[in-house]
Amino acid sequence: MGWFGKLWAKITGKVVEWGKSFGGWLWEGITKFLSNFSFEKGARFITSNWDSFWNFNWNISDEQIDKNMMNIANQFISTTAGFLGNMAGKLVCGVLPTIGIAFINKAAAMHIALSKGPEMLMEVSTAFGSYVKQSFNMAMKAIAWQLFKHGRRVVKMFLDKSPSTLATAIVSMVPGGKDTIKKWGDEKGEEWSFGKQRREAREKLPEKYDGKLSTIWNQDSSEEFWDEFSDNCKEAIILVAQGLDEYIALQRIEENRQQQLVNAVVENGGERFRLVSSLRNLQENVANVLAQTEILGNRDIGQFVGSGDISEVPNSSNLKIQLTFILYNYEKPPYWTKERRSKLQKTQIELPSVE
Repeated sequence: MGWFGKLWAKITGKVVEWGKSFGGWLWEGITKFLSNFSFEKGARFITSNWDSFWNFNWNISDEQIDKNMMNIANQFISTTAGFLGNMAGKLVCGVLPTIGIAFINKAAAMHIALSKGPEMLMEVSTAFGSYVKQSFNMAMKAIAWQLFKHGRRVVKMFLDKSPSTLATAIVSMVPGGKDTIKKWGDEKGEEWSFGKQRREAREKLPEKYDGKLSTIWNQDSSEEFWDEFSDNCKEAIILVAQGLDEYIALQRIEENRQQQLVNAVVENGGERFRLVSSLRNLQENVANVLAQTEILGNRDIGQFVGSGDISEVPNSSNLKIQLTFILYNYEKPPYWTKERRSKLQKTQIELPSVE
């Protein structure tokens, strides 16, 4: 491998390393954003954009979308220029003069840095956070415009050319059918928004109540109804979202509590067992311990192997049967408990050979 190959390998290695670092940083940001998600934040996003959604022109043309994209780009350039100007002003008129003073009087420069430096850093941090937030919002708007623009093309193509039953059913529900769909997004098309439809419906109502029953629902009453409805609907959405967040938080607390290890002491017939278990499985584990203790305590003290008469058991002079009898002073098990071991009286009889 020549010098060019080594240089190329070094450059590609650096690019891969930077790519991994950027990917890790991006993934960390995404996971942090998702971990901080809450229903209340989603609800507040919906309510804060309520009017924008209600007055959004669904018949906006592609040309107007392109103009909006250009406005977003201009806004981003202006915001970036303002942030850079902020940083440059603090650098040129704040940091550099302090460095110059340090050559003349180090104590004065140190005093300026210690007394005003934290304040300047706080302003820089605030400006940077504001810049990032504004840039993020502009990026989200640009993405939304592009998704709407290209999504509309896909939907129009599907409804116009697809022979599926779903496409036919949707076209049949649209006033004007395929002609209306083809004109969707036309540059000369009229505005279509939920807000406009509501305003047009309101204008068709009587102006005010004139004593007739038919004029109770008039422009003033309908407008008052809509204002109260929209305000209270926003509040209700936030309350429901807060309730969901509280429920999820309580579920997590209960889950963590159930997974917490507890140290339990189980007593049974003079015997004590120390059991370490999760709170969730504590009852089941205690039942298992008691069942095992019962099985061991009631086990047989011996078992005869064989069947039929004793004469059928093979024996020889070299192979003898030895029996050991242990007689306890208790009639029923369990025999081997901690309490009984301390005062156990037993008799042991051994028969070295049984024929």
